[in-house]
Amino acid sequence: MMVSGTGIRPLARLLDKSKASVWAISPGGRLIYLSSNCSQWLGFDSALLLDRSSVAGAPISNEKLDRIAAALAAPAELQRRGTASLRISPPSLDRHRPETREVRFIKIGNDNPALILAIAGDFDDRLPERELQDAVAIRQQLDSWRRHHAESAINITAGTSKQALRLRRRIHVAASTRTDVGLFGPPGSGGESILLRIHEISAPSENLINVDGPLMDSDLLDATLMPARHQLAENKDAHVTALVRGLDEMPFEAQQRLANLLDTFSGRLRLLASCGSQLMELNPPTDDVMSANLSFEDERECGLCSQMIDVISSLTIVNPPLMLRVEDIPLIATAMLDARYAAGEGPAERISRAALDALVIYPWPHNYEELEDAIRHSSRTATGSVIACEHLPLAIRSYQPGSISNLAKYTKLSLDDAMQRYELRLINDTLESTDGNRAEAARRLGISRARLIRRLDDHSSGTPSPKESR
Repeated sequence: MMVSGTGIRPLARLLDKSKASVWAISPGGRLIYLSSNCSQWLGFDSALLLDRSSVAGAPISNEKLDRIAAALAAPAELQRRGTASLRISPPSLDRHRPETREVRFIKIGNDNPALILAIAGDFDDRLPERELQDAVAIRQQLDSWRRHHAESAINITAGTSKQALRLRRRIHVAASTRTDVGLFGPPGSGGESILLRIHEISAPSENLINVDGPLMDSDLLDATLMPARHQLAENKDAHVTALVRGLDEMPFEAQQRLANLLDTFSGRLRLLASCGSQLMELNPPTDDVMSANLSFEDERECGLCSQMIDVISSLTIVNPPLMLRVEDIPLIATAMLDARYAAGEGPAERISRAALDALVIYPWPHNYEELEDAIRHSSRTATGSVIACEHLPLAIRSYQPGSISNLAKYTKLSLDDAMQRYELRLINDTLESTDGNRAEAARRLGISRARLIRRLDDHSSGTPSPKESR
C-alpha cells in the first residue's frame, strides 16, 4: 500500500500486522501509506486514498474519497511543534460510519515540511499553549461542519449561530428542489456564491444565464435571454436557469418582462435572484402572496414589482450582514485560510487569538467579501505558520470600537435623504420669510406653486413647515 520507495517496506509489513490504524503524509501533503487496519476503520479499501491530498479543510474535489483524505490531515502547527493530537471523525463512504478516534501526529525529521506519521489510539494531550487548544477546537468544529454539510458547504455557511443554521437550512431546501429563489442580503455578503452552489447541486447540467439587473431594460433583457428563449422554444424538454444580480435595481419594465417570460416557460425557466437588504426579509410575510394589497408606492419602495414578488415568494433566503454573525467569524475566517493554505498561497496554517479578536470586533461594512480580502492579504503577508495582528490589513488592526472617527467612517450615508432634508429646510425657511405665502415662496424658489405643494406633500411625513405647524 505504498507509493514511495522500497526502503520502508519492512516497517510497513510490521505495521500491517498490528491492530493500529497508521498512515503517513508526504512533505507535499499526500497520503503515501495506510496500514491494513485503516481499511477496517474506514469501512473500505484504504488503498483508494493513496496519493490523494491530505490538507486540512480543502479537498481538491467534491468526491467523497477526497473529503475523507482531507479529514485525515494533521492539525495546525504540527510542522513547527513536531507532535500534536486531534480527534478525527472521517466522513463515511457508504453506509459504514467510522468511529471517532484520537490520533497522534508525529513529524519525522527536521525538514520543513517533513514526513508526517499518524497513529490512531488512546491519547490525551495537555497542550501547554492555550492558543493551540483554540486552534484544535476550531479545526474540530470545521471538520464537523464539513462532514455534516459536505455537498452544500461553502465558507459563508460555517458557524454555530442561529443565522448560520437558518441560512444552511434554506440553502438545503433550495438545493433539493428546482424552484425560483430570491436571496436577500447586503452588498458583499456572498449572495452570488450561494446561488451558484444552489444551481450546481439542484441542476448541475442545466444551462445558466447571467443577468446584471441594474444594467437591464426590456430590450437588453430580451437580447441577453435570447439564446435561452430559443432553446426553450425549440426543445420542450430543455431547462434554463437565469441568475439575476441586483433584481431590486432592475427597472420595473424589465422586471415585468422577465416575469412574463417566467410565466411563458413556467417550470422550465428558473430564476435565481439576489436582492438588497432593504426589503421584507426582516419581517417575512406569512401570507401565501407577498404582494397582496401592495400599492405602487410600496413596490417602488421595495424595488420589486408585484409580479416579481409573486415569483420569488416561493422560496426566499435571508443572508444577514456579517456583523450579526460575530460568533461565526473565527470559523469562517479559518475555513478561508484552510483553502488558501491547501492551495499553496502562503505558509500560514492558523490565525492567532489576538488576530481573531481583531476580526471579531471589526464592524465589516463590506461583509463577507471584505473578510475574504482580509484573509487573502494576511495569508500573503504572513511569513510563518501563524497570522498575527500585524499581518492584518491596516483598517482592521487599527480599528478601535466606539471612536468617533470610526463611527463616521462606517456609518451608512444616504444622498437622497440628505438632499430631501436640505430641500425641506430650504422650503421651510422660504415659507417663514414669506409669512406662509406659498405663491410668493414658490416665486422665490423658482418653481411653480403646484410643484411647491407637491414637495410639501412628499415631505408631509417629516417635519412640517413653521406656518403649517401653527
